Amino acid sequence: MRYIWIIITLLASLWAAAPLHASDSKQVVMLLWRGVTDAEQGFMDYLSAKANVNFVVLDADRDKNQLANHIDTLDEYEPDLIYSFGTTATLALLGTEQEPSEFRIRAKTPVVFSIVTDPVGSKIVSDLEETQRNFTGVSHIVPHQVQFNAIKELPNIRTMGVMFNPLENNAVITARKIQLLSAKFGMDVYLYPFRTKSGKPDMSSLPKVIDTMLEDGVQLAYLPPDSYIISQGKSIVEPLHENGIATFSATESPIRQHDALFGIVSRYYNVGEFAGHKAEQILNNNKSAQEVPIEPLSQYSYIVNVKAARTLDYYPPVSILKISELIGGNEWTE
Repeated sequence: MRYIWIIITLLASLWAAAPLHASDSKQVVMLLWRGVTDAEQGFMDYLSAKANVNFVVLDADRDKNQLANHIDTLDEYEPDLIYSFGTTATLALLGTEQEPSEFRIRAKTPVVFSIVTDPVGSKIVSDLEETQRNFTGVSHIVPHQVQFNAIKELPNIRTMGVMFNPLENNAVITARKIQLLSAKFGMDVYLYPFRTKSGKPDMSSLPKVIDTMLEDGVQLAYLPPDSYIISQGKSIVEPLHENGIATFSATESPIRQHDALFGIVSRYYNVGEFAGHKAEQILNNNKSAQEVPIEPLSQYSYIVNVKAARTLDYYPPVSILKISELIGGNEWTE
């Protein structure tokens, strides 16, 4: 009998020391703008390895009305933490510092955002050191000066055009910042917003945009962190290249999936992992969101698409090629 009690006591102590049980599962609601990307995959992979988490995915499918509906129902899921993707979803959820959303004012649930281009420029925070907040997150854009330094190494590029969706706050901010930097780098930069129709970008305006770019002597099209341009990448990149306009992308997907020529990017998967690390600090380490810094990744990836280079018969210099990941083909000659 004595040994039976010893066994029972040991089992009880082991049960009490177990790190997580089904009842300890954390509820994480993921508020998405355009479905599960590599960022969400990185976030879920990282966090699943660190905690017992139940993920609830709410996808707006690029519909602002659906996004608003999802935000209205967040409390129903009793989340321990909310993940938000991108500037559009994060602004809808939190509002700005000057005009905070109802959620930001009343909610006690911490938020971790990812793939937000410019948290300060979007006015989500006044500066990255802001402490009066119940959210944190990761910015994914390589500093514009770093991008410009690389673009300046490309041969025979003197005029650049920025294509963007004027309905996306982050895309507008990026376009303006690129144009403001143009004088410093001695390059002409023109802005080419898509025409809008019924509250959405109108893809039928693309031929006119490209014609105007050709008239302006644009040699390189800059593709900003714009969800619409990313989703329509193939339809945008192909006619640009057919007209001899090279492409530089601020995000990974247009280069990998749609054959844009070149870019310096923070990989979405790595951004998601970093956001997952921040979520872990809140869920497992009992830190408040304001104790976890808002910050970008510190390492970037240069990517050159060989297939695009062949199509354009235009090749980045060796100084770029030797530090880049080459995709789209292993040989430079057919």
